[in-house]
Amino acid sequence: MAQHIVQRACAKLRSAIGDEAVVRSSFIGDLRYMLGALESIQPVLVERAEMEQFRNTPAANWLQLVCSAAYKTIDTVNELHDARPQAAATLTRKLPHLAIVKNAMAIEVQETKKLVISAKQESCVLSEYLADKRSSRFPNYYPEITEQRKTGPVFEEAMVLGRRSDKERIIATLLCSTEPNITQEHITILPIYGLAGSGKTTLAQMVFNGTHSLQGYDFRVWFHVSPQLDFHALGNSIICHVLERRQEASDMEGMEGIMKRLHELLHRKKVLLILDDLWEEDPIQLQLLKSMLTFLGDKMDVIVTTGNQAIARNICTVEPYRLNRLSDDTCWEIIKKSIGFEGGEEELEKIGREIASKCCGVPSVAQEYASILHFASRDAITWKQFMEMSIWSIMNYSYSSRDAIISLARFELSYRSMPPDLRLCFDYYCAVFPTGHNIVKDDLVHQWIALHLIEPSETLSAAQIAEEHITRLQNMSFLQTAELDHASGANKGAILLTMDGAVHNLIATTFLENSSYHLATNHHGKLDVPYGKYIRALRCVGCSNVEFKGGSFPHEKWLRVLELTESSVLKLPDYILQLKHLGYLKISKFTGLVTLPESVGHLKNLFHIDLSGCSRLAALPESFGDLVNLTHVNLSRCHGLTELPQPLQKLGKLVHLDLSFWSCFEGIGERLGGLTNLEHLNLSHPCCHLVQHRSDLQGLKDGLCKLTKLRYLNLSACLNPIFNYPQSQEDSLKFLGECVSGLSSLEHLDLSHHTFLFGLPASLGELSRLHTLDLSGCIRIRKVGETKCLKIIIDPSKCRGLESCQFVVRVDEAAYRSTSNLAQLEVVDCKELGISCLERLQCLEEAQRIRLVQKQKVERLKLCWTVGEARGSTKVDENALLGELVPPHSLRCLEICGYGGETCLPAWRIRCNLREVTMEDFPRCVALPPLGLFPNLQRLVLRRMARITTIDAGALSGGNIEAFTRVSKFTIDDMVNLKEFKFAAVDELAIQKCPLLSFGSLPPRAHRLLISDSDQVMSSSVRAIDGVEGPSSPVTELVVETCNLPLGDWSLLHHLPGLCSLTINNCYSLTSSPEIISALSSLQSLCFSQCHEPMESLPAFLCDLTSLQQLAIDECHGIQSLTEDMLAKLTGLKALYIWDCPELKKWCETEENKQKLAPIRINFEYVPCRSWL
Repeated sequence: MAQHIVQRACAKLRSAIGDEAVVRSSFIGDLRYMLGALESIQPVLVERAEMEQFRNTPAANWLQLVCSAAYKTIDTVNELHDARPQAAATLTRKLPHLAIVKNAMAIEVQETKKLVISAKQESCVLSEYLADKRSSRFPNYYPEITEQRKTGPVFEEAMVLGRRSDKERIIATLLCSTEPNITQEHITILPIYGLAGSGKTTLAQMVFNGTHSLQGYDFRVWFHVSPQLDFHALGNSIICHVLERRQEASDMEGMEGIMKRLHELLHRKKVLLILDDLWEEDPIQLQLLKSMLTFLGDKMDVIVTTGNQAIARNICTVEPYRLNRLSDDTCWEIIKKSIGFEGGEEELEKIGREIASKCCGVPSVAQEYASILHFASRDAITWKQFMEMSIWSIMNYSYSSRDAIISLARFELSYRSMPPDLRLCFDYYCAVFPTGHNIVKDDLVHQWIALHLIEPSETLSAAQIAEEHITRLQNMSFLQTAELDHASGANKGAILLTMDGAVHNLIATTFLENSSYHLATNHHGKLDVPYGKYIRALRCVGCSNVEFKGGSFPHEKWLRVLELTESSVLKLPDYILQLKHLGYLKISKFTGLVTLPESVGHLKNLFHIDLSGCSRLAALPESFGDLVNLTHVNLSRCHGLTELPQPLQKLGKLVHLDLSFWSCFEGIGERLGGLTNLEHLNLSHPCCHLVQHRSDLQGLKDGLCKLTKLRYLNLSACLNPIFNYPQSQEDSLKFLGECVSGLSSLEHLDLSHHTFLFGLPASLGELSRLHTLDLSGCIRIRKVGETKCLKIIIDPSKCRGLESCQFVVRVDEAAYRSTSNLAQLEVVDCKELGISCLERLQCLEEAQRIRLVQKQKVERLKLCWTVGEARGSTKVDENALLGELVPPHSLRCLEICGYGGETCLPAWRIRCNLREVTMEDFPRCVALPPLGLFPNLQRLVLRRMARITTIDAGALSGGNIEAFTRVSKFTIDDMVNLKEFKFAAVDELAIQKCPLLSFGSLPPRAHRLLISDSDQVMSSSVRAIDGVEGPSSPVTELVVETCNLPLGDWSLLHHLPGLCSLTINNCYSLTSSPEIISALSSLQSLCFSQCHEPMESLPAFLCDLTSLQQLAIDECHGIQSLTEDMLAKLTGLKALYIWDCPELKKWCETEENKQKLAPIRINFEYVPCRSWL
């Protein structure tokens, strides 16, 4: 790590020496000398000192000196660059100031040079010292660590505790390894990953030797991979094991020959292969390993142990198995069993359990404690001494110190495998954050950046590199995500990180004796900061009554990060305003602080300031706007601020603003609108219900709509003053829509705890990047519609008024074995539920988890797969998926869309309460399900099922003799290949876009019949069978739409003897024939709508419909009048309905024609046939 800091300092010096302005300065000689001095420090010496530092004070002190010299060099070069523009100034009035600057820089350079010279001189002294010192045990054993860590399958299972259930789960996975999403079914690669020392190898040994549970393997092979993946050695090891001979030098042949020989030996053989301790991180190498294993045999089960979750993800074919830590009780059982402690001594047992808790669930640590206690005196005083010792002290104390060092080496190897810059970041975390501490991820990233622990590359920013570091530490199980405290409301929307206790105890306390970072806690009076160190970061926590003494703070040239919390002081200490390099400042919970001094504007390098919890802070100084580099401002719980401070408007780089838990609403819209680079805005206020805030909040929409870069917006309870007071629901939704409609970059929206929010604006569905919506506590919200990318709806279970939820399945590609968001529906139970994009489900278990059958509020259910090219591939069998989505007995309406199977026979098909079924867009379905098994079915819709050619009630009855007796309405729509229809009588039958359908020998059996865009149906001539006249149709009402045949060719009318009502809508030709006129002799009601041809008068055949009582004319703009002949012959006409026929209406309203139409009731505002259309 120290060598990396030295390399950074050398790079800075080279950059400065190459700068033309610096070359002309008087400092160039000093810089060149410092570069030579730092380059002379040997990396070998640095590495040796790092190994010795834990037990060797001279080595530790020298490392601290080297780091300080390197850091000061970096800071000096940065100051030199900052001072260069001033030195180049030529204005006479600046000359005195320039002289002062130049003199200060000369002093700074000389101080740095002295420190570098000191580090160089001390390196010679230390080198001689270490050359003479041969007693150190660690360096002698360190080259042997790799060899000592080699593992094999032999172990003593009787000594293993707490891993039986893990073994059973691993074996169960191997036995059931064929899952729907596995493409290479003949190979199973199951990684076991977890913290170093957690027992991954032991678990693999247990499985390897589980011959009773795992049978049928022709060969079982164990191969220890660490430290490097060697394909050649792996291949030869497998060959030698199969042939049962030792691996000789002659075995070492080319990879082509090895692979050929392996394929010959393992063809059609079942093999269990253990690859223990895999460290290879290169995805390409891991893919090569995967390909090699796939090539080896027809059936191979591979268990891989690794300490890195990323490796596990890249090598697996089934979900990796995370090995969790043991409980404290199990660690105590390990210790007891190892030392033969049988109990009976309560005090010793109490101390022993305390010792076990220090193991942090790591069995190897418990075994080390056991090895010490085995030989120790069995008395409370001795055991207490061991309990209070650090892990490293225990290792040194161990009688088997060689084994102890090797045991600890597994943690050090993980630590040393980190890239140098990652180690710098990790060391900082360990130094300033105690065990169990939670930190907001962004705060940690900002502290790393402020300390220059991360430098941007040509392709990645410092923040992006920090994200990669955090991911890597999480993959190594060194960092983990902590749970948010939702009750407090603090840090909502943030990601909290914490360090595993075992890591902190085993690595942080072991490898970090010297540090440029300091943590002070629970101090009273004068702040105790060590003066002998160059402190770059200081955290002072829990100092409630500290009296800061300014003017003597010695670290102003070094400090980059300062965190002070929980104080009652009335003003900031003066030394804070002298910290010109400070980048991160947290002054939290200073309950007495009323204002900030104007000189705060001098902190030009500050980019993160946190004033949260400064409850009496009444204003920000005007100079706050001079902090132009600020990107992160936290003013949460600053209750004393009465308006949004004007200086904030000057902060053009501001990205993150937290204004939660305050009532500073005056001018909020106007002033927020100027912060156009904002990406994170928190305006939550759970206690905000005051009506006086309403007028200020009304302007919020004007500011929010300008924040087009906003990605996170928290409005939790913020808008209650608007929603809670008399205002229509439409106005509330309109206001909310105006607030969010322009936020095209929004990803996370928090609308929680708006108790009078009844719905969501339609504009929300247009936010194409929105993936998370928090509606917890919105108890009156009734409907959640679809949005384009929504993945997460947080806690909809607390939306007690939720009646409708339209849910879109999304996939989390970042997780291993991509998982969908369907599990969120586990807590949703509402009257209307829609689930779309079901093709995105990754496995049947996701559908099982939501327990749909238990949602007894659901009355309407819509299940949809995407239709068309946007659908993509499907990983789960669709009929099996329907079998898992068993609806509750409360279901009344079911709609299934986009189903892609050839048959649709879900196991749950019998549902007594089901009233309505809609099935549409089944492109491959060739056989309909037995819909007759729904005894109470009343309405049926079949739409766009291109491969269905016949609909036969008998075939659909499922053996139910009373099938379809209650069906009142049946719609057949866009069935382009449907040719035959045989069905029971219904009240309403709608046939639309069925170009090949005809009724054959069976006339339509419905009281009301709609035929649209189905010419062949209208030309149907019902055939008699064996000379017997077929049954007459019960049709009394007929609607014909979009028919291209002339009226004279409508043969179907001959088979509708009881027809009383006819509606003709948008049809091509109304040319009739005498035969058709006779078929319409019983007609009582006739409606012409949207006449296709421009008709100037009604068709002449109308005069022959002597039974006609009601005539409707709708949107027939060409008709100008009714003929006198027609009025004379239609003596039974009682009602005339006219709609959107301006010329005809004008004709009817003349005085002359009113007399002619006097016996007829005329209505210009209503057309009865429109209820059908």
